[in-house]
Amino acid sequence: MRVQRRRDGAVRLRLEHEDDLYHLDLLLEPGDSVRASTERREATQADRLRPGRGAKQKMTLTLAVEKVEYQPFGQRLRCHGPITEASRDVGQHHTLLLGAGDDLTLGKSDWAPHHKRRLREAAQPAVRALAVAVEADSVVLAEVRPYGIRELRALNRAGGKGTGGESQKAFFARVITSVADALGSGGAGAAAALIVIGPGFLKEDLLKQARADAPEQWGGATAVTAGQGGLTGVHEALRTGKLPQAAAQAQLQRELEAVAAFSDALARDRATYGAAQLRAALEAGAGERLLILAPETRSPQGRRLLALAEQARTEVIEVSPHHHGGEILAGLGGAAAVLRYKL
Repeated sequence: MRVQRRRDGAVRLRLEHEDDLYHLDLLLEPGDSVRASTERREATQADRLRPGRGAKQKMTLTLAVEKVEYQPFGQRLRCHGPITEASRDVGQHHTLLLGAGDDLTLGKSDWAPHHKRRLREAAQPAVRALAVAVEADSVVLAEVRPYGIRELRALNRAGGKGTGGESQKAFFARVITSVADALGSGGAGAAAALIVIGPGFLKEDLLKQARADAPEQWGGATAVTAGQGGLTGVHEALRTGKLPQAAAQAQLQRELEAVAAFSDALARDRATYGAAQLRAALEAGAGERLLILAPETRSPQGRRLLALAEQARTEVIEVSPHHHGGEILAGLGGAAAVLRYKL
C-alpha cells in the first residue's frame, strides 16, 4: 500500500495489492470519511418506476463509513454509507467497491497509535508464497500471505505405498499439475515464491522431478526442512525463520514468535490473560507486551486495553486471526500479556 499523508490529517492510499485490503478493513471504522472514484447509476423520472434501468456514470464522492464488508483472502472490499460530498445524490447511500489498483482518501477524527502502526505495516512490500508441504503419502498446498496462511488443497497418494498403489512419480505429477493450477488461477498469485517444506528427502525428490517437468515454474523453488509436513510444517518454517528471503514474512514470523514467547512466559507465571486480569496488570504497570487480535482493536474492550498499554508504555503486537498463533490467542479471549514481573 502506498501511503501519502495530507496536511488536513487525512491520508491518501493507493491499494497496490489484494493484501492491502486486509489492512484497509482494520483501518476503516464507522464515522470515518472515504473519498474515491466510483460508478453510480443515474436515476431519471422514468427509471423510478423501473429500478436499475438508469445508466451508470463515473463520479468522485465522499461517504461517511457505516459498514465495511471484507472476506479474508478476498479480492474486493465493500464500504457502505451515506454520501456527504458529491456532484449529486448527497444524503443517499452508496457502496464503494475497492480493490487492487484503486485510490482513496481516508479521514478520521482521531488517528490512534494502533492506526498509525497499521499504516506503517501496510506500507511494507507485500510478499506472497505458495508452500508445498510434503509428507510420506500426502501433500498440502498452502497460500502464505503477510497476514496468514490458507490451505488451498490437500492431495493424497492413491493406495499408499502398497502393491497396486499410485507410484511416487505419478503422485508427484499430480502435485505438479495442482501447483500449476494454483499459480495459474491466481489463488496464490503468479508472482508468488514457491517453497517445498517437509522432513527427509521426499521434498528433494519432488523438486528434482518438478524442475525437470516444469522448469519455468519450479526453477526458482526452494526446499525448507521441517519436522513435519502439512500446515504444521508451514507454521514451523515460519516461526523458526527458515523461509528464504524471497518468501520471508517478517510480521507473520514476529506474531508467531510473540505467541510462542507468551506460552513460555505463562508456564513461568510471567503472563496473564482474561479481561479483568489484563486490566489489573496494565494498570499496575506490569505489562511488558500486550498481544491483541487485530479485529479486537475495534471493540470497546480492546480500545481500553490499548489505552492502558499506551499509558504504561507496554509494547503492543497486533496478531492476525488467520494463522495458528491467532487461533491460540482467540481461545484466550482475544488478548494476553507477557509480564515484567510476577503478580
